[in-house]
Parts: sequence; structure tokens; C-alpha cells
Amino acid sequence: MLHQKPALANPANAPSARFFPHIGIAANMRVLDVGCGNGDLSRVVAALVGSEGEVVGIDRSEDALASARSEPLQPGSAPIHYRTADLSGELPDLGLFDAIIGRRVLMYLPDAAATLTRLARLARPGTILAFQEHARADLPTGAGDLPVHRQCYDRAWDTVAAEKGDVTLGYRLAGMVRAAGFAIEHARSEGVLIQPWEESFLPTLTRVMLPRMIEHGVVREGEIDLDTLAHRIEDERRAVTETIFWDMAFLVSGRFETIE
Repeated sequence: MLHQKPALANPANAPSARFFPHIGIAANMRVLDVGCGNGDLSRVVAALVGSEGEVVGIDRSEDALASARSEPLQPGSAPIHYRTADLSGELPDLGLFDAIIGRRVLMYLPDAAATLTRLARLARPGTILAFQEHARADLPTGAGDLPVHRQCYDRAWDTVAAEKGDVTLGYRLAGMVRAAGFAIEHARSEGVLIQPWEESFLPTLTRVMLPRMIEHGVVREGEIDLDTLAHRIEDERRAVTETIFWDMAFLVSGRFETIE
């Protein structure tokens, strides 16, 4: 759900693998990864565009960029150049791109539509613009009661809202991409699932988010015992025994149109 990416694989990233490799990103392209964080998505597209391509990753967090730079690339991948940039303001001179992508970044910006307008200035005719964003829904749900999972879900989204994140942006993503001058080619949503045979990522997610929850008053200091929470999550999973529908991902891509 969130821009932090903990060590345990986050199911919220799984839709990326079923989306970004299939929207037209190809060898030799120049790609901009917007809000790249620790570079997970940058490395995926670097492998797609190959050694003759180029990837530029931008993020405002120097710590995230330092982490990104420390990660190795797959053999044959494009070079990745990481740069500091604040997406809420004017962008540095980055040149033009064949594809502009991002994951869970627009929802954290004060004016996502204005950012998309600025990104359109970096597009050539035919440039691909693609984002994965999320939105709050009446979740989680499954084949049984999920009060502990619902509490984790509400705390996470309440924190995003307290940080002035846009908890409904996913629903409006396709319209925003279109308004920025891109003809929609793909627009879909995908459920993020927690399977009974997989280790739950929720204890890790809560641990990563806990300082933010406390900072914004979503929980009090000492209110959450992480070990106890992990046991309660596992007990609830065993009681339900089936797939849990955790979150909604919205995946949209379009191509830049020029007005004659």
C-alpha cells in the first residue's frame, strides 16, 4: 500500500510485474521512474530496456536514493542514474523520455494533476505514461471475520490520510492521465491478495509505519506490541484459512498525444 518497501515481499508490488512489462516499454528506451524510492521498479525497467537504454530515477529522499544506488543490476540492464527531485515543484532539466512511470507516488503529492502536467513536458510524441496507485476501499474482506486485519488496514490508511495523502486517487487516476494529454491504453484495477500459504507482510508493514502512526496520532506510544500483533494476525489467518482480499491497485498507462 505504501511507498516504503520492507524486506519481506509486499503483495502490493505484485501487480507491477503483471503490468509494467506489458505496456510497451522496450529495448533502447529512455525511462523516467518518478518517486523511485529504493529503485525496485527502476531495476525492473532497466532490465526491460537493456544495456542500450537508460533509466533515470528521481526521488526527494536522499536515504532512499542511497539505498537504490547500493543495489546491483541484472546483467544486461540499462544504467540507472538517480537524482534528487521534489515532485511537488518544478522538475530539474532531465531531457525527454520514451516512458515515464511511477508506483504509489502521486497519492502522496499535494497536487498530482499539476505534477502530471509537468511530466508531460518531458514526453515525446508517443511517450508512455504509466502509474500504479492505490485507493482506500471497504477492505479487507474474506471468508470470515477479520477484525485484526481491518484494524491494520485502517491504521495504515488513517496514517496516509493524516499525512495529507490522497486516499481516493486510484479511482481518479485514468482521468488524470487523460487530462494530462495521454490517450489511455490500459486502465484496470487488481486486488492485492494475502494467501494462506504465504507469510503475512502485515507485521512488517506495521513495524515500518509505526513511527509515522505515532507521529500523526493514529496510535499512542506503546499502544501496539508488535510481537502480540504478529500472533493475533497469524491466529486470525488460521481461523479464516482462505484468501484475504487486502487492497486495491489501480494500473493505468497512456501515450502522449500532440495537438496538430
